Amino acid sequence: MQSDSQEESNDEEARFVFIGTVRRLRAATMSEVPVDDSTAVVRVDEVIHAPEVLVHYAGQDITVRFDTRKRVKEGQQAMFQTNAWLFGESVAVEARDVQDVTASASRAGTRSVGDPVRRLSQRDVEARFADAKLVVSGRVTSVRLPSDVVAARSARADAPEVRRISGHDPDWRIAEVQVDEVHKGRLRNDTVSIRFPSSEDVMWHDAPKFHPGQEGFFMLHKPEEAPRERAAVARAAPVRDKGEFVVPRAIDFQPLSDPGGIRELIPAIGGSAGVPSTAGQEEMPRSARSAKKRAPAAPRKRGR
Repeated sequence: MQSDSQEESNDEEARFVFIGTVRRLRAATMSEVPVDDSTAVVRVDEVIHAPEVLVHYAGQDITVRFDTRKRVKEGQQAMFQTNAWLFGESVAVEARDVQDVTASASRAGTRSVGDPVRRLSQRDVEARFADAKLVVSGRVTSVRLPSDVVAARSARADAPEVRRISGHDPDWRIAEVQVDEVHKGRLRNDTVSIRFPSSEDVMWHDAPKFHPGQEGFFMLHKPEEAPRERAAVARAAPVRDKGEFVVPRAIDFQPLSDPGGIRELIPAIGGSAGVPSTAGQEEMPRSARSAKKRAPAAPRKRGR
């Protein structure tokens, strides 16, 4: 049975995309890889986008495992859409897709790509922006314990023999955010409540942790649409005082002081850059209203 983290990982698009040339079929660059009809040694000619750990493999031979229905030939150049599989004296990746491409087309098509790591990061931001129910900028005004957690802790104090269930306990908190501007979606009130895990457990350490005074951009998701949060709710999370939204991944929050990222997707803040079509322009608020002044910052606009 898949874990929620596996489910989330499997839903991701290919993270290591490159133009490569097939060097040898039924071969591998690593002894750990079982060689069969699905493995090949491929030279990485150009990296389109990649996580930092893989970007330096440009110009090197690596192992690619692919669906045997995707036929490739020695000497063929193609675009490989892959994800990391094994690391060792080399690296092995699993291909999600293989597309034919000519050498001239690859050079022309990737010359303006720029930094592959930044390219991947911005693609991830665009995807999260598109998935978010609401994107806002604002300030965390308070952080509190959910009332359900307070009640549960009080019950444990009265009955110390009752053991706390601690396996990957998220230790929920709820942050109240004063919204200055809505960049996607619609909001009736001036505030939103965000449930977040305060735990530093390995399952939750990447999730944003909030404190009063934090200002930034928030890409907000519904709890029932976030696999890890949904599973935690089913096990032990509060059921009444649960907050309106979650920000499951570090990428879902960006401090106002940081350049690029979410800022580049918002025309009002990022200059001439527009929200990509995948972000759902029809969901952008049609009207705006002045935000309340908060000294010494200048007032911002907020959509309804």
